[in-house]
Amino acid sequence: MISLYRKIQQQKSGEQGVKQQQPSCAHQRNGSTATCERPNAPTSGKSGQGLQQSSPAPVAVTASDAEPERHSTPQSSQIKDSKCEACVEEKRAARKYRLKLVLGLIFPFALQALDVTMILTRCPSSHCDYHDDWKCLCTAAPTDAFPVLLLGRGIQGLGCAGISVIVRVIIADKVSLKENAKNWSIFSFTAGMSYAIGPVIGGYLTTAAWRWCFAINLPICVVAIAIIFLVLRKDLLGPVAVAPRDAENIQQQHHANEEGLQTPPANQARLARFYARLATVDVGGQLLFLFGFGLVVLAMTWAGATYAWNSAAVLTPLLVGVALVVAFVFWERLMAPGGVLALRFPRQKAMLPWDILKNKDVGLLCFINFATGAAMYSVLYFCSIYFTMVKLYDSGQAGVQLLYYTPGLGAGVYLSMFLCNRYPRNTFVPTMFGSIVEAVGVGMLAWALYHEDTPTIYGMMALTGVGTGVRFLSVQLHVIGVFRNSIATVVSLMAVTLPFGGTLGLTIMTTVFNNESGIGSDSPVRNFDVLHSLPEAQRSIVTQQAKMGVVWAFVSIVPIMILCVLAASLLGNVEITHGEADGDESSIGGGGAHVFHGVYLLHLLRRRRDNSNGTEQQTELKAVP
Repeated sequence: MISLYRKIQQQKSGEQGVKQQQPSCAHQRNGSTATCERPNAPTSGKSGQGLQQSSPAPVAVTASDAEPERHSTPQSSQIKDSKCEACVEEKRAARKYRLKLVLGLIFPFALQALDVTMILTRCPSSHCDYHDDWKCLCTAAPTDAFPVLLLGRGIQGLGCAGISVIVRVIIADKVSLKENAKNWSIFSFTAGMSYAIGPVIGGYLTTAAWRWCFAINLPICVVAIAIIFLVLRKDLLGPVAVAPRDAENIQQQHHANEEGLQTPPANQARLARFYARLATVDVGGQLLFLFGFGLVVLAMTWAGATYAWNSAAVLTPLLVGVALVVAFVFWERLMAPGGVLALRFPRQKAMLPWDILKNKDVGLLCFINFATGAAMYSVLYFCSIYFTMVKLYDSGQAGVQLLYYTPGLGAGVYLSMFLCNRYPRNTFVPTMFGSIVEAVGVGMLAWALYHEDTPTIYGMMALTGVGTGVRFLSVQLHVIGVFRNSIATVVSLMAVTLPFGGTLGLTIMTTVFNNESGIGSDSPVRNFDVLHSLPEAQRSIVTQQAKMGVVWAFVSIVPIMILCVLAASLLGNVEITHGEADGDESSIGGGGAHVFHGVYLLHLLRRRRDNSNGTEQQTELKAVP
């Protein structure tokens, strides 16, 4: 179909007459063929930056801005037919760098994604088994066993969160948005597969012994550390350069020491640079953010499952957390350039710069990622409850049923790769399409669970996975394209919103499930063996109650999915720039993106209306290097 479409377009262009002959390569468009055929063409990330400086940034053009039509000449035909050696070398460098990223980062990234979903099936079993093994755990641990278990799990979560963010930053760094789209396609596919097979692995490990869910990470971590050291050590960036003001202070200190005939040792200079970097940390913003969102997450975790919603244990951290989050927003506003706190703490850099916080697309993308987490966690957790408490499968069999979510995730990621890398090469289409598909999948899944239509349940799980997988790539590319110079900040923000959405979504669904089914989190029928030992009549009553609880739990998050579609419709757009010819490849560090900051859907509707009236309207695209 794609080849047929290209042939039709070629025939149409041939009928319109001879078009302007332009070199297919960016280097050829910059100058002569000698520029393209130099033998020492740069191939590394630094060379890519040099090429980016020497070549003009991509700008949006309209029909009125185009150059006058020129006839083909033998020289232009020779340029078009010849291969640019610089492009060939840059393409080879891009493939080499991509291979290094995959070899060095795929294991830790897959491990953190697996760890997120393996706990969904192992937690209930470990909770029940823990009381049986209390004496053994206390004997083996130097202190109380359960606090040690929580401490270990907290450290493990800290490591997983760090891996998730730093891998995304490394992938997006030193490459153009086009190369980032290719590289992140591989890792988003890996994340989708790991999220899906995590419950299966967790279910079977729980059947053997739930402690294996923790121990299985150790050999993978050792292998990942060795590969990163051997493969990526030379390519990873070192410490960030000291700010000019701090560097000047350090230099003045060195001059003072030299005048006093004192030679500072090397470790003292390194310590001074360390303190200079430490002085740039936004301490107030960090504390407000950590305690604010931490208390909100704690309240959401306790609400409904451990304490009642109207209890002081839930309301106190919730209200205090919300107040701290609001204070955090005001703090970052005052940390903006020219703000009161920015003048009071001139060395500190805002944790979340105000231009990011006030950006429309960032807020919408945060909510879209929030809805993605709610949908993904709901399928992986409450579908598991359905198969264990309604279909009476054990944890391993229930995990296998969740594999139907995997093909959907894989198909969604693959579709997103096509939409972002081939056609239409933008982020709006996959984000909007994924939001609609995910909303339909969650709504239809509730209907299928109510009717206990197993084939439809499997199909809707896969459909929901398609909607989730489509947005893994596009959301990341959109936010990076808008804030190219703040990759670490925006990537970290997106990484926080997905599990936060999953946590809040599970809290809402758990509360609805407990109220509708009458089966609390501490109910003995949550145990698989206890449920199987019940008489047939009593067991059927419990399974019916559990089914209705699961159904209404899914219904409760449908409004979130609908709001997600609305948020996607209000987004702007980021067009991923490619070369004009199909074979053109940019350097590792070159390239750019065309960013539309308004409501892109409204822009498309207006453009269609103007085209139907026979008028032309210029696009409002802004070039971002």
